[in-house]
Amino acid sequence: MTPFYVAGALLVVAQATGIYALLTKRADFIFSLVMLCMVAAALASGGYGAYTQLH
Repeated sequence: MTPFYVAGALLVVAQATGIYALLTKRADFIFSLVMLCMVAAALASGGYGAYTQLH
């Protein structure tokens, strides 16, 4: 899988986790940390993919 696909998949999973947390009213600190880590990993993967395509 290319880094762009990994980044997209992580963003989709982070969004689904956020929707689940809101629907179950369990949007607490752990969910926010998990989503933050997934978004950070998506940014890193997308940045790496962009870097490799440009160089």
